[in-house]
Amino acid sequence: MADGRDDVPYDWNKVINPDSPRKPAKPAPRKGPALPKMPRFNLKLDLLGWLMAVTGLVIVVGILVLFYMSWLFQAEGQRVAAQDQGQIPITEDFAAGQAKPADVLFRIGGASSMGPNVMMDLVSAWMRVRGYSSVRAEQGDKVIEVTGSRGGKNARVLIALGSSHGGFEALTQRRLEAVMSSRQVLPGEADRLSALGNFTNASSEKIIGLDASLVVVNRNNPINRIDTETLSRILSGEFTDWNQVSKDGSGRISIKLENLGADFDSSPAGRLLGDREPPETVTFLDDPVAVADAVSRDEKAIGITRRGSGGVKALALNERSARSVGADDFSISTETYPFTERLFVYVGSSGGDPNARDFADFAISQPGQELVARMGITPLRLGAVKVLSPPDAPNDYRTFGRFAERMNFDIRFYDGANQPDSRAEEDLKRFVAFINKNQIDKRRIAVLGFADNVGARVTNIGLAQSRAETVALALQGLGVTPGVVRSYGDSLPVGSNSDERGRIRNRRVEIWLCAPPACPLINLGAEAETTTRGIPAGVRLGPPRAPAEGEPVPKG
Repeated sequence: MADGRDDVPYDWNKVINPDSPRKPAKPAPRKGPALPKMPRFNLKLDLLGWLMAVTGLVIVVGILVLFYMSWLFQAEGQRVAAQDQGQIPITEDFAAGQAKPADVLFRIGGASSMGPNVMMDLVSAWMRVRGYSSVRAEQGDKVIEVTGSRGGKNARVLIALGSSHGGFEALTQRRLEAVMSSRQVLPGEADRLSALGNFTNASSEKIIGLDASLVVVNRNNPINRIDTETLSRILSGEFTDWNQVSKDGSGRISIKLENLGADFDSSPAGRLLGDREPPETVTFLDDPVAVADAVSRDEKAIGITRRGSGGVKALALNERSARSVGADDFSISTETYPFTERLFVYVGSSGGDPNARDFADFAISQPGQELVARMGITPLRLGAVKVLSPPDAPNDYRTFGRFAERMNFDIRFYDGANQPDSRAEEDLKRFVAFINKNQIDKRRIAVLGFADNVGARVTNIGLAQSRAETVALALQGLGVTPGVVRSYGDSLPVGSNSDERGRIRNRRVEIWLCAPPACPLINLGAEAETTTRGIPAGVRLGPPRAPAEGEPVPKG
């Protein structure tokens, strides 16, 4: 070493600071992409910033509240709309896609006008007949619950109040086992229910009684009858004063109607109005008794109600080209009175609920019909009645009527078919039982056919004869051969031939009982076969026989 120092290297840091630890070496930088730097927030806000933040929060909360309120209003609107449309309420007892509760015998729903007035008493009576005790009914807002006990077990029947359409919809959804309806099932409704059976025949369609809508005025009102065209103008507000109705009337007309909800359109008032709206001056009341009471207190009032009272007068009705008809027992039971309405119970005939079917059969049985009569509804009970023939009737019809009695039902037919409808099927069975019970000679039975006035008169004679023969054949199948089968063609219309509803009522068959020992009438068919007399080709007159294959169906 030239300068006196050796060549050994020294760590001068240890020489100067012998006790200082050695700093570790910095790790080598990690290779690869650099990590992102986290943002730094400055939470220091001035007064304006805080105001803006609070305002934004209030706006967000307000929007959320508005959305919630909108949802609530929409749900409530849907619920009210469903009630207006008469839909059956969706509750635990009427849930879609679920079986009825275990303690429920069956559920029936539909026309609210039939619930408290008809169905509640019928269901209660049915439960008692079937051995249930402590039967009682509780009426809620939209559901009537009839309860009872048998064998230590409690059971319920639920009656849902809505509309006829709502009942059919709920049955389609399997939320009901039966429907109560104030109108006949529509073709589209029957199609949707076809999996449960044919809802247009007697196996599913049960007519439990006949109700009549009365046109009533105050007892001091001078008019005694009204035609349906005038009534239509009153209901629409076209006629507003009684002097437009009668030369003896005066004063502003006030209208009282029953609030039938979604079933209003199918009611007589709804049919007369059609697409027109009733005037705002119409008073809608909750039940038929309230309508009659309101008319009894108002000398200028007119109302349509299903119940009368001592303070009102029921008017006779006439349709265009048809005679005036009052609402008496005979005109209602034959459905000659224009505002006669059938009351229906519909049950499935294919896999339907056995309790619901048993109830429907009870409703049309003799005990059920006796109960229906006590409710003020016309039952389907048969009897022979002495009636006065109208003055415009053919001479031999009036002569015949002086020595015969007419049965209190008419046979009507399915639209466009030569087949008796569901009521006629049951009435013919009841008629045979009536004949056998009273030991009436079959030769005393006369079957008279009628038609509407569409087409030539001679054609209508043949069509009416064909209907009479159809009924005679049905009776023969039940063991009864009528003594007379006769056609009167388009004579004696009971409804207006200017609309289809009236023409359907004119296509009918009457059944009469002649005085003993037998009917004196000569069968028109026997006469017609000995002479041509203008009978057109294809129209056959004569004794009853089954129609040949391909024979046209009478429609007139």
